[in-house]
Amino acid sequence: ANPCLGVRGIRNCLQEQSLFMTQLRAILRAGAHGRALIMYPMIAALEEVRAANRLLALAMESLRTDGLAFDAAMKSGIMVETPSAAITADLLIQETDFFSIGSNDLTQYTLAVDRMNEKISSLYCPFHPGVLRLIRSVIDVANRAGEGKSVGLCGEMAADPAATLLLLGMGLTEFSVNPPALLRIKRMITSVSKAYAEEVTTRALQLPTAAEVYTFLQAAVPTKLRQELQLFDD
Repeated sequence: ANPCLGVRGIRNCLQEQSLFMTQLRAILRAGAHGRALIMYPMIAALEEVRAANRLLALAMESLRTDGLAFDAAMKSGIMVETPSAAITADLLIQETDFFSIGSNDLTQYTLAVDRMNEKISSLYCPFHPGVLRLIRSVIDVANRAGEGKSVGLCGEMAADPAATLLLLGMGLTEFSVNPPALLRIKRMITSVSKAYAEEVTTRALQLPTAAEVYTFLQAAVPTKLRQELQLFDD
């Protein structure tokens, strides 16, 4: 009745292991011809990461047996899009190479809001203090881990100029955005100092509501930059 809470992402992969193995083998083989990464979606528990990694090892072994070229050093990571993954990020980072924070699903799961339901879509907001605290904690965990670990963020939030200062101030260095937003977000990133972004983030995280956070972030974008990029005209 509720597919968002059902068999999707890694749950489907682990239930349909034959299909998953085909996908893993294909990605590993592609890695012999160019850089590729493996990212497990919808992770909610460490056990899922371990199960997926076991299948990844089997896929590598099967390719060796078949005498096929593949990237034996390919990195694997996870989507952080469930509150449980965000809260246990310190455990998950130990057995993954990277995180990609899925802001769309993390927001809907944290706020218990189906973002496709028009009746409650107004309640869906990635700038809710609860969502922001989870995002910051995941970024902190990944950045402290060192040793080649990395963290990025994807979803609508990554392409929102109002969020750019906030995410920079949290220590995010990798933004995954849709092509139309690429140049605008890049201009935002290259136009502000790290110190200013950190100052904005500190103040934003002290605000109690999503509306106050968003209004503050809009105002925090330098006027010249806001006019140049024609931001927030609506």
